[in-house]
Amino acid sequence: MKPPKHIFWDWNGTLQDDVQAAVNGINLLLRQRQMPEVTVERHRELFDLPVRGYYEALGFRLESENWDEMANTFINAFANDPSAHLFPETKPTLALLAKSGIDMFVVTSGEQDRVDALLHTRGIRSFFQEVRGLDNPGAGSKIAVAQALIQTRKLNPADGCMIGDTLHDKEVADAIGCPCLLLASGYQSRARLENSGCTVFDSIADIPAFWNLSAE
Repeated sequence: MKPPKHIFWDWNGTLQDDVQAAVNGINLLLRQRQMPEVTVERHRELFDLPVRGYYEALGFRLESENWDEMANTFINAFANDPSAHLFPETKPTLALLAKSGIDMFVVTSGEQDRVDALLHTRGIRSFFQEVRGLDNPGAGSKIAVAQALIQTRKLNPADGCMIGDTLHDKEVADAIGCPCLLLASGYQSRARLENSGCTVFDSIADIPAFWNLSAE
């Protein structure tokens, strides 16, 4: 299959392995409210974006919560969790795709400034032409984020591909009009992702071969 001219990458759970960190942050909030904690497996069955629906599925009564305070508590725990790291295959995969002449962008539901700083810290910021995210910690929809990127960069979405780890990434791809590939190593289970009709990979390292790209 012919490779795309540009790739729109999700960040959390796609390039960075941070599902355990997310579960740890959610469990902090649950413990504070004396609610049952969640496992990684359960998280993958329930998680969705925008994230408010996920909180409701876990039993949070959002009508009586201070959403901004709760979101900030989670973000602070998540940002300082030592378990978060790049997937080992992330950097070599990005290097191979960049060498192949593919322009790459990050489209995230995370706070743009935080994600941009993390990309620098992880040593991969130079692979991306631009990082687009939200201006708040609420982990809402990123459809508008992707649409704005397409418009300002004057990109043809049909020449691109969205790569992520959630059904919301498929929603984003559909909204902007590009194909989507999904990774089962992130925030949602393989079974849920396969229901989207997208091609699903176990690892980011599997993607170059899908486009007949190799390091040789």
